[in-house]
Amino acid sequence: MKVGPLVNALVLVTLAVGASAPACAQSISAMAADLQRLQVQIASGDKSAYAAQQERLNAIGAAIGAAKPEVWKSKSETDAVIVYLLSGGQPRDVVQLLQSGAVPESEAPFMRGAVAYIAGNEADAERLLGGLDPRKLDLRLAGQVAFAQSVLQTSRDETRAIALLDLARLLAPGCLVEEAALRREILLVNGQRDVDRVASLARQYATRFGRSIYAESFLQGLAGAFVQSRVAESLPNYQKFASFISALSPEVRRGFLLTIARAEALNGKFAVAGAAAGDALRDSQSDSADEARGKLYQAAARIMTPEYDDGVAELQSVAQSKLDRADQDLLGAVRSVAMYLREPPAEIDLERQRTSPAPPDANDEAAATIALAEAAMNRTAALVGTADKNEKGTL
Repeated sequence: MKVGPLVNALVLVTLAVGASAPACAQSISAMAADLQRLQVQIASGDKSAYAAQQERLNAIGAAIGAAKPEVWKSKSETDAVIVYLLSGGQPRDVVQLLQSGAVPESEAPFMRGAVAYIAGNEADAERLLGGLDPRKLDLRLAGQVAFAQSVLQTSRDETRAIALLDLARLLAPGCLVEEAALRREILLVNGQRDVDRVASLARQYATRFGRSIYAESFLQGLAGAFVQSRVAESLPNYQKFASFISALSPEVRRGFLLTIARAEALNGKFAVAGAAAGDALRDSQSDSADEARGKLYQAAARIMTPEYDDGVAELQSVAQSKLDRADQDLLGAVRSVAMYLREPPAEIDLERQRTSPAPPDANDEAAATIALAEAAMNRTAALVGTADKNEKGTL
């Protein structure tokens, strides 16, 4: 099915028409087309376009206020007002226009619905926008409307909301609408713990919009979202994200991997913690803070596996001065765990003999070691949690 390329071509033609007619250069529809071109540039990481966007929004708002009543007889101009609103324009500009009575009655409900959506009046927005079919709207605003409908449906019907995000991406490929829809859909599907779908969408985002001005913040938060939903807590699931991770820029990739490694080490998911830390270390510069963190998290995982000796050696090589306060506390706690794990179990066996007639055997020693490890890891988690709270209190 080649709908995507066809829609993409039509969008470009629509935008080009607005740019190629000098006589319409100051029309609101032409200004809205220019705004959407800026948004394409924003999605690709152009910071100057982001700065110019607010100037363009201000100019459109002023043009709406100054427009003569006959301007609104053109549907392309009333549609441009919807584009303005759903792109972050000021509702008050449009409220004044509606109050003037210049908007044709056939177009006023659509405009009122967009105002209600931006103002957070979900009931009115759903009543006025919910029944629209985005596929029958002008391509300039179809994707934006589908996105808005998805937001309105999220608390009512999450499956429907996700389907509308898919539609928004199809109707506005390469635009800021697709970028925003991907971000939102990833989080919704992640909440449903659909690992394969999350991995696919995340890879698409990193590949298509990894340079977006919103990407770094989103991807940093995404690591925490993955930990919370547990979509990557097993090694097979973690490996499903390999293509996504490899598509990230080196700096973003390190931050993402180190967040996963630290969290999963504390969660007791040592296979994933070790894998994520090892992947991060391959991108880390020697004697850097990231290298110190990677070694710490990898060692924390190793001491709980047959690679105990390697883990202890790695703990000794961690540059403590490169760590922040929370990770310095974690380093001390992990070293304590390592010592507990190799403490002779004799005293525990004596205590067990006092309380149980059954003689100790090899299984008892293993159980004692596991009990010590669990207790130590609980102390580690408590210590790190306290350190984190103290650190937040200093902000």
